[in-house]
Amino acid sequence: MNELISINYDNEHPTVNGRDLHRKLKVATPYKDWFPRMCEYGFTEGKDFYSFLSKSSGGRPSLDHIITIPMAKELCMLQRSEMGKKFRQYFISIEEAWNSPDKIMERALTIAHKRAVEAERRIFALSAENEELAIALNTSLEYWTVMKYNSEMGKKWTMRQCQSIGRRMSAFCRTNGYEIKSCLTGDDRFSCVNSYPLTAWDSFMEVLF
Repeated sequence: MNELISINYDNEHPTVNGRDLHRKLKVATPYKDWFPRMCEYGFTEGKDFYSFLSKSSGGRPSLDHIITIPMAKELCMLQRSEMGKKFRQYFISIEEAWNSPDKIMERALTIAHKRAVEAERRIFALSAENEELAIALNTSLEYWTVMKYNSEMGKKWTMRQCQSIGRRMSAFCRTNGYEIKSCLTGDDRFSCVNSYPLTAWDSFMEVLF
């Protein structure tokens, strides 16, 4: 099939540029006057055509249109010219090819592929989100003693300060519903000490200082 005019297949249905069609049909009336006059035959924006401002090399952008193939066929018929008949037959062949079983199957496979890619992207995003939640959960379930917090955070608290903070931390956790765990130390001076969740430490430190 020889291409008489460029067809755009990027949309849901094939379309053609309004100004291109006007030029190919060799209409004498200027496009800015011709297209509004053609719309008086009952064409509806948003259904039969779409308006947009086209880029220009200088001056103000010009109003242009994207036209559906059914509208393009009718415009060709309205011209009552040999060129109009020629282009109308061309658009009929475009529609027939577009609605052929092979093309329908091709579009269905393309849509299925796009949906599969989108689904894979969503699964990947969900997996990443779940991983972040797992890391946050593991962090929230981690428990530190006063001595470990002192060491890990570089606080340089004295033993007396650690004992004072331990008492205040225990009271803070009981008041705010944080679980306190006891753990063996292996130190003869302390048979066991309390361990507090990191989330409690974060909140406690904001109150402490």
